[in-house]
Amino acid sequence: MSSFTSLYLGVIVPAATCIPITMGIFKYRRLPRGQRALLTYLCMALMINAIATIYSHHNNLPLLHIYTMLEFILLARYYALVFSGRRIVPYLVAAAIIFPVFCIVNFLFIQRIYTYNSYTRPVEAIFLVLCSLLYFATPLKGEEQWADVPDNWVNAGILLYFSGALAQFSFSNVLEATAPHSVIMLILVLHATLVLIMYILFTISFYKCSS
Repeated sequence: MSSFTSLYLGVIVPAATCIPITMGIFKYRRLPRGQRALLTYLCMALMINAIATIYSHHNNLPLLHIYTMLEFILLARYYALVFSGRRIVPYLVAAAIIFPVFCIVNFLFIQRIYTYNSYTRPVEAIFLVLCSLLYFATPLKGEEQWADVPDNWVNAGILLYFSGALAQFSFSNVLEATAPHSVIMLILVLHATLVLIMYILFTISFYKCSS
């Protein structure tokens, strides 16, 4: 691994979480409840990333199992607030309860906590992709311009990241066992780049919150 790749994967992209967090804090009083839930998610991601960086020389996969549960719960809460008043909300609440149970069963009885959670991560990704597509299926109100709606940027980031990373989530363990190191590193760099783009789109979303 080159020094830049190591820096990019281990420091630059994890630290990039601070960009939307800083914007979210700056705009906090203007953030609607959904955006505040998203900010909570980003703070959680920053904390987990920091712990993973500190213990980078150890097996950090137990953190990923925990992160997956928290990410699902917090993003389901975001969607419950965005879809407030719609019939889907009770299903989102139910999913936020059922999915963590699935994660616990997975690392206790199916996939060891020290292996990549290639069963739960794809399920989470598919769920969030479907939520983002459902969001975009809702027409804009009145004279709203696409770029002026903060949640459009959030959902663009979620859709891009989770759809782009779905294959990696599904086949990570297979690739780890069979693919050359250069291929694995390329996939990790592409994944980190998707994360970075998502954070940039979240930053734009917070910036657009002016009401």
